[in-house]
Amino acid sequence: MILQKLKKIVFTKKEHNTKKIKIILNNIIETTCSDKFCKKLNISNTFNSRFELIIILVFLLYLRFKEDEKNKIKLQFLYDYLFEYVDFSLREIGTGDLSVGKKVKKMARIFSIRMKNYSESTSVKFLNIKKPIKKNIYKNKISQRYLDLFYIYINNQNKKLYTTPINKIFTKNFFKPPI
Repeated sequence: MILQKLKKIVFTKKEHNTKKIKIILNNIIETTCSDKFCKKLNISNTFNSRFELIIILVFLLYLRFKEDEKNKIKLQFLYDYLFEYVDFSLREIGTGDLSVGKKVKKMARIFSIRMKNYSESTSVKFLNIKKPIKKNIYKNKISQRYLDLFYIYINNQNKKLYTTPINKIFTKNFFKPPI
């Protein structure tokens, strides 16, 4: 009897956490795929650009949760769900079944490299994130004005993450496109 109750509590909680993680990732995807986001910050509306934007917002979540062991598990679920989404998206745009695995693997490598680059660039000062943003998002072809706007957006999202209680972060509309 007690064992059944424990199983119910543990498994229900895990499913609930997975649902919240899917909600925040779907929020990130919707935010970065909005035309308003791309137009406001002068970002090309391509699959690769959206993937780069997703990486940055996931990186902000990583910064917020990296110190907490309990939330590191949530981050791993987030990464897993992200690559399920990438796999599905590649299939949706017509990538052949034989190529999907290779492309997902390549994107996972890019994800790891970007996370490392963003971590290194922000280890001293968050302002240093501008350099990898300029390189990865804008391919070094952007005016200072748009780079500054993007930085302001990312910085505001980062501050919002640190000032919001954890249970309020995993909601449907936490991240929003720039105004």
